[in-house]
Parts: sequence; C-alpha cells; structure tokens
Amino acid sequence: MWRDGVRTSFADLFDQALLAVRGRRSRSLLTAAGIGLGIAATVATLGISASAAGAITGRFDAAQATAVSARINDPQTRPAPHALDVLRRLDGVTDAGLTCAGIDDGQLTNMPSTVSPDGGNRVAVHAAEAAALRALQVTPIRGRSFDDGHDLRGDRVALLDIAAAEALNLTPGRADSVVYLNDVPYALAGIYQAPAGAAHLTNAIVLPYRACRDSWVSFGEATVVARTELGAADQVGAALPVALMPEDPDAVTVQVPADLRSFRLGVEGETRALFLGLAAISLVIGALGVSNTTLVSVLERRSEIGLRRAVGASRRAIAGQFLIESSCFGLVGGIGGAVIGIDAISIVCLAKGWLVVIDPLLLFAGPAGGLLVGMLAGVYPARAAAQVAPATILRG
Repeated sequence: MWRDGVRTSFADLFDQALLAVRGRRSRSLLTAAGIGLGIAATVATLGISASAAGAITGRFDAAQATAVSARINDPQTRPAPHALDVLRRLDGVTDAGLTCAGIDDGQLTNMPSTVSPDGGNRVAVHAAEAAALRALQVTPIRGRSFDDGHDLRGDRVALLDIAAAEALNLTPGRADSVVYLNDVPYALAGIYQAPAGAAHLTNAIVLPYRACRDSWVSFGEATVVARTELGAADQVGAALPVALMPEDPDAVTVQVPADLRSFRLGVEGETRALFLGLAAISLVIGALGVSNTTLVSVLERRSEIGLRRAVGASRRAIAGQFLIESSCFGLVGGIGGAVIGIDAISIVCLAKGWLVVIDPLLLFAGPAGGLLVGMLAGVYPARAAAQVAPATILRG
C-alpha cells in the first residue's frame, strides 16, 4: 500500500507534469507521435471503410435496385400481353413487360446461308415486348426499337446487340439492313448495347414477343421484367405473383434486388476488420513507446524523485505525476491523430470521388482513445516511480 505523506493537490501534480513534458519537448512530441499514428490509422480506417462501403453500394444504382423479374415455371404457359395490365397498375411499377429466351442459339447471317461465305455467327435469341425493353432499359444506339404495332402485326423486325452486329461486319450507322436468323429474314430495326445487369442480352438478337407465343417450342419459360420506383421493389415483388397469375401464384418465381443495406453493412464490416488489426498494432506500438519513454524518464529522474520523497511527497503523488505525464502524451497524440485521420479520409474520398462519411463520434473518440492508451501505458512506469526511496538522493 502507498502511504500518503504531504497531500498534493491535483492542480500541483498537473503543473509539475506539464513542466516535465515541456522541459523535454522533442522527446515528448516523438512519444505523442507514436500514439498519434495509431489513432490516425484507427480513425482513417473507420472513416474510409464507411465511405468505401457507401461508394460500393452506390454503384448499385437505380438501374439495379429497381429491377424485379418473375419466371413462370411452366414452359408451355405463354401469358398474353394484357395479362400484365394488373401488374402495371400496381403502386410503384413504372413499366413491365414479357420476355422469353430461346432454348438454343440461332444462326445469324447477313445473307442467306446458301450464299454466306462464313456460315454466320451463333447468337442468343430473345423475344420481348416493347415495354419489357423499356423495363430492361434497352435503348438502341442506332436506329430505333420496335413497338407494340410490330408485335400485333407479327412483323419480322429485330434488334441486334452491337457485339453481334460487329461480328457480321454490320455498320452501326446503318440499322436498316436485313439479317437472317436460321435463314428467316428480319428487318434490322436498331442496334443496341446491352445495359449493365443484362449480360444475357450480349451477342443476342431480340424479336417481338409474338415470336415467343407463335413458336413456343423454340423458347423457354416466359419471364416478366418490371421496373419499379426506388424503394418499391420488395412490395412489388410480393404482389407480383398474385397480380400475374391469381389462380396459381405458386407457379411464379420472383427475384427482387438484394437488400443493399445488408450488403453495405457486410462490406463495411469486412473492410473494418481487415484494417482495424493494423490500426490496433499501431496503437500497441505507440503505447509501448509511451511506456518505454516514461520508464526511461523515471530512471533519469531518480534523484529528483528521491528529493521529492525526502521533502514529504507521497508515493501516490509521485505515481500520479507520471501517470498525468503519460496521459498528456496520449491526449496530444489522440488529438493530432484524429486530425490527421480525418484529413486522410477526406483526401482519399476526394481522390476516389466518394462521398465523405465521417461519424461525428470519431471527433471525440480519437482524443479519448489517445488519453486512455496513454494512461494505460503509464501505469507501470508510475508504479516504478512510486517505489523510488527517499534515500536515492544520497546516492547521487
């Protein structure tokens, strides 16, 4: 147990500790820098991981978060276009249409196969309503899209992906050509580039939906694609089976976008776990630096400590002074580390074009964390200082 000698006020202990810190400015700054580095790494890790998670989920834009699809499990079921009238009237639905995909790829040429020199190109075959193309955000870069009139009349028109067009050496500037799918001629209405999230439309030809209904043997099950308002995908997905097939909702399999909030939390958690380990190592190194520096200071100042003990200073007061000194190192390092960490977050986010996401608690957590690390690092040196006997002054 430490015995109290002359009672020393906290203000006196603080003044003595501050004088000791100021008397060794270079050493004090270097010691505080060790903790500051760890705090800066921690603050930067938390801020950058939150900003990165926001940027990653931001890439899943409205084109992904508002896309809902439903597959009719019976391959022989071919809903008529009016079957989607109820679905289109649902709250939150901006567009919806029917599509179906060919079971096998088709042979595409720009002339009949009997005179084609290279045999053409194999492409994926799709049939879709004009509304489905709008829901999929398929926009021709040349020419135009077909409309409901083409579908109703059974016109042989087609849209062609730019990759398939280039394979046939079709000029993107001309979309009024004729292409042959399995030797059947189709007027090329337009050339499109597959939108993000619609990889199945790459190297593909798209026909009006009537082709799916009239020649269903060559096509798989029908699929409904819907575009919703932002945030309405879940409720539309829940209502879609009943709206499409009220007599048998279980025959419809619905796919809705993943919950981006859960995705963001997962990304943020994994990113933090990866870098917080490095930040923790930096903090441990900084704490060891403070502890070592304070312990060296105790050894250098044994005569001073012995003199103070001889004139009545208690062990508690001696320990308190050194604990305050190490806490000062931690507090200064924490403040400086928080500032540097926030600057690092801002620089990285500006360089990447991300939205800066900083939790206001980081402004206080940095200095508080530095103070705590400094106090813990000073416990052992403070105990060592308190054990210095008054007779030490007699030994020089």
